[in-house]
Amino acid sequence: MEFVPAADDVGRLQRGKDEECAFFQRISEQGHYAGRTVPSATRQGIYAAAPSGVLLSSVNTRRTEAIAKMLEDALGRWKDLPREERLLPKAPGRAPARWEDLYPEDGLVLRVHSRDLPREKTASDWRAKAWNRDHAWFTKAEARAFVPVEARPGATAELPGVLVDRVARLHLVDNVRGQVAAFPEGSVERGRIATRIREVEGTRILLEISGETRAGAKGRWPVRGFADEKEPEEQGRGFDARLAGRAAFEVGEERFVAFELVAIGERWGGTQFNGRGDDLEPSPIGVFFTLAGEGDRVAPAAIARYGWAAPGRPRAATGK
Repeated sequence: MEFVPAADDVGRLQRGKDEECAFFQRISEQGHYAGRTVPSATRQGIYAAAPSGVLLSSVNTRRTEAIAKMLEDALGRWKDLPREERLLPKAPGRAPARWEDLYPEDGLVLRVHSRDLPREKTASDWRAKAWNRDHAWFTKAEARAFVPVEARPGATAELPGVLVDRVARLHLVDNVRGQVAAFPEGSVERGRIATRIREVEGTRILLEISGETRAGAKGRWPVRGFADEKEPEEQGRGFDARLAGRAAFEVGEERFVAFELVAIGERWGGTQFNGRGDDLEPSPIGVFFTLAGEGDRVAPAAIARYGWAAPGRPRAATGK
């Protein structure tokens, strides 16, 4: 292997003050957006760097051939780089606290995929097949709330309002084409997620999941990137969804061994960076929740709004 791949949240890295963020900032300031503050201070992209922080090459693109060319250039520079310029003079300090430190080892971790559903008018470029992925985390106690207290067929449970609100505001959002802000507090107009025991097989409980949510917001914000940033107009956005799914909970291990939940509905409006500037009218969308794989520890995009205490501090009451 010629490279050690790594991915991280550029928002934190480009704004943070700890040693880890400062290291990334040194690298990115040598790259394709070096010194840029207009139209934004973003440092998004793909960077190849030596452990010392010397930039080898960088690019910000979706084109695979451009990425391959960048990596070839980076490898060539690496081979020419003297050993004393490849490494740091001393080992880096202790890694700072991160949201990933709160990964719920004994809870429920889901991948969240989103994509547009078929409709009459579709885009003719990359947007026609766009999709995105996030994660949803639930602590052990939160995950157990999906399971009825009585382990018998027909028993039901309703997810607490705080968890329904979290799903509706933070995870049922239109991030198909790009970044999107979570819905603000108080924006959930309707929300209910319930489970019913379909069958009990030994120590395994098979569940049916159903529900509905509707979240909406109105205000003044840009929807066309930087084009209308200085003169945003009145906007509205929302997501009205129906939910259905199934899951399997292993009582002996106190964990979910299967989980599939789909939310299908209608989204409308847009936000500054979610690529809907010319697609604000209502259209169908789907979101699919499924168990994450081992080692998939990327924190949810909106985890700062979970109500959990920041990393390194005790969790809030809802995050036990």
